[in-house]
Amino acid sequence: MTVLNVSKPDGFLYIVADSHLDEDLAPAKEFVEMLLQLQNPHTVVFLGDLFKIWLAPQKFWTEMHYETMEGFAQLRDRGCNVVFLAGNREMLLPRKLTDKWKKIIPFTHLAHSEWFLNWGDKRYAFTHGDTINYNDKQYLRWKAFTHNSIFEAFFRTIPGVLARWIAGRIEAMLVNTNKEYKVHFPATEIQEFAKSALQNVDQYFVGHFHLDQEVMVEGSSGVLRIVPDWLSQRKVIKLNPAGEMEVLRFENGKLNTD
Repeated sequence: MTVLNVSKPDGFLYIVADSHLDEDLAPAKEFVEMLLQLQNPHTVVFLGDLFKIWLAPQKFWTEMHYETMEGFAQLRDRGCNVVFLAGNREMLLPRKLTDKWKKIIPFTHLAHSEWFLNWGDKRYAFTHGDTINYNDKQYLRWKAFTHNSIFEAFFRTIPGVLARWIAGRIEAMLVNTNKEYKVHFPATEIQEFAKSALQNVDQYFVGHFHLDQEVMVEGSSGVLRIVPDWLSQRKVIKLNPAGEMEVLRFENGKLNTD
C-alpha cells in the first residue's frame, strides 16, 4: 500500500482521468495548457489512460509524448506532487519508480493498483478502475497477457516503429471488442466495490468509466467518486485543504468552474 501523508495541505489537490491523448480528439497542447493553469497545485493525481496507447520507454515516444511529459515536469519542478496511476492503456511502465525512471517520466509517485492520500483530516483512495468489473473475463485475460513479464520483455527488444504499430493494433482491438461491457455500466459490481472500499476512507476516486457520478453505500459516510474523463468532458476535480470539492472545465483555452 502506497500512502502519502499531507498533514497540513497548503495548496490544492487536483484529480484528472482518462485523457486518451492523440493528435485529433484530445491534443496534447490543450492538456498541457490545462496543467499549467492549475492554481497553487500541491498534489496532482492522474488516474490512468493518459494516451490512446502509451509505451513508457523513451524509444517509443513521439513529439506528443515529449510535450505531455514536459507539462508534468513543469508541475513537478514547481514543487508539486505528480502522482500517476497506471490504467489499461499504459504499457511497459516500471513496477517501481527508480532513480533511473525518474529521469525519464516526471512523476513523484507511481502506482499500478491503489494509492492513498491522507489530506489534512481526510483520507482518500484512488485507482484507475479497470479491474472493478470482475465479470469482464475477456478484458481481464487480455490485461494479464499484455502486462506479464514475458510480453513486456518482448516489446522492449523490438524497434520503436514496429512496437508502435503493434500497439496501434492493440488499441484498435480495445475499441472493437467486448462492446457489451463497454456500453453497460457495471452498477452491481461498482456497488460491491464501494461497499468494501469505503470502509476506511472518506472518498474513493475511480477513473476508467468516463462518467461524472457519485456512488453511496448505505451505512457509510464515504463516497465513491467516478472522476469525469478529460477526453470527452475536459473536466478536472479540485479539492481545497479542507477537502471541499469543485469541478472545473477547460473550455476556450481557460479552466473555470463547471
